[in-house]
Amino acid sequence: MADRWNLVFQQGATYEQRITLTGVADIATATLWRVRVAQPNAAAFLTATTANGMIVDTSPPATGVKVLVVPAATTATFPIGNARFDFEVEWSAGTVVERYYSNGDAQVNPKVGT
Repeated sequence: MADRWNLVFQQGATYEQRITLTGVADIATATLWRVRVAQPNAAAFLTATTANGMIVDTSPPATGVKVLVVPAATTATFPIGNARFDFEVEWSAGTVVERYYSNGDAQVNPKVGT
């Protein structure tokens, strides 16, 4: 199961968060990890995946552990306020999808000043 966490982004700053998934026997064969973030009743403003390079292996790589890395240029475009996120893992090129964290708390804080 995934560790419990909240996502708190600082608008215009790089965000890094370690993701640990335990108790999933075939996690080493997963084909995609995904974190999707959206404000209520709106399209996702972030879809971070292992495919787009925003979820990466730890150094050295560890089974069931990845790092969510969102560049400052990306967080600069995030809408300010409260949001929600889901965390999913896919196997077999998307034929099997498991959602390990649903409707988690996310927040985007603004920069101070103009």
